[in-house]
Amino acid sequence: MPLLFKNEGIRMKALIAYGTRYGSTTDIANKMGEILTEEGIDVKIVNLAEEKINDVSNYDLIIIGSSIKIGSWTKKSLEFLERFESDLSKKKTAFFVSCLDANDPKKCKEARENYLEKVAKKYPSIRPYKLGLFGGVIDMKKYGFGTKLMVKALSKNLEKQGIDINKSNDFRNWEEIQNWTRELLI
Repeated sequence: MPLLFKNEGIRMKALIAYGTRYGSTTDIANKMGEILTEEGIDVKIVNLAEEKINDVSNYDLIIIGSSIKIGSWTKKSLEFLERFESDLSKKKTAFFVSCLDANDPKKCKEARENYLEKVAKKYPSIRPYKLGLFGGVIDMKKYGFGTKLMVKALSKNLEKQGIDINKSNDFRNWEEIQNWTRELLI
């Protein structure tokens, strides 16, 4: 059973701060929030493009996430890490990303290194407790012209994996996300 109270009668507080481009990471953050709430944690979920955070001192657990596009975290997620690096160094933190490379066993190790471990090394004082690499979504209806061109350029590789880019494809493993979130409380 996780330690839900930092002091007698005071529930733990968690912040899930994330960046998303097309909504897949929002769904992941919301699922994490739902699980933590079920476990008795007070949770605040913040899309960093929509809300500015001024203070993280009241949170015991801070989860920072981002979607990945062209090998990069969202700008707002990186700005959050930069701005609060000193504060986050004193907190229990975790990083997660949502990306298509998480679906491909041949690319998982490299994706973990590039999208999680490198970011953690860029902010060495933070020392995240856990790193989560989760699948993403391909949904051409949500993309702008540039992203559609990029996905079409990758379509031959995607077809080899059995992915039809003309359909909505959800590669998020919800059981994995739920288990990862619960493990944060151990």
